[in-house]
Amino acid sequence: MLEADLVNNINHYLEMKGIRYSNELRMGIGISDITLNFGANRRLKPLDDYFLVSILAYVNKKRKVTFFDIQEMFLLGLEKVKQYVFTLANLGLVVIKNTLVKIVKNIFSVNLGTTISIEAKLKDWKGACLQAQRYLCFSDYSYVALPSETIKNVDLSIFQESGIGLLSIKGKNIEEILPAKESVSCDYILKYISTSKVIEKNVDVEKRHLRANVFTSYILT
Repeated sequence: MLEADLVNNINHYLEMKGIRYSNELRMGIGISDITLNFGANRRLKPLDDYFLVSILAYVNKKRKVTFFDIQEMFLLGLEKVKQYVFTLANLGLVVIKNTLVKIVKNIFSVNLGTTISIEAKLKDWKGACLQAQRYLCFSDYSYVALPSETIKNVDLSIFQESGIGLLSIKGKNIEEILPAKESVSCDYILKYISTSKVIEKNVDVEKRHLRANVFTSYILT
């Protein structure tokens, strides 16, 4: 078995359960094998750039700013600032009048639901646990997925101390060996970006298609 086979088996499980997910989500601090989401607003604006969301958050907080204010805050060149601001304007989130930028729509009260990341490994459960901890910066919960025959080698205390959950994979079946603990370091902007990417890749997956699954306890009601 290859790690790709393990990931494909998990993907199959998620598809059968009607769960929205994305593979190899690149977040700068790591690439999670699988990131899934429950309950996020399906009309989430597709913002996948950290500076783009950060600038929007800054404008939203100040209500109106100048291009110069943004330059000073983010240490960006004027052309780059204009590029970001015009992108936000095209999305209908800000308006521009001369050099003044005003907020139009507040996206920071939108429901992001629950985001869960999974790191899949065949044997290196220690390395996987360390990687999974990084994903807590943009996920509410994080798991390591291992083949069922590898589970016997795992020191569960390491997972319990770090708050990382553990999944046993046998074929296309998943068993939760240890539940994950909620992240205390999940950053809203990073979560928005990761959730945005998952929603964008799952426009045809609807909540009513959900089936009972090992992650059901994390579904927001």
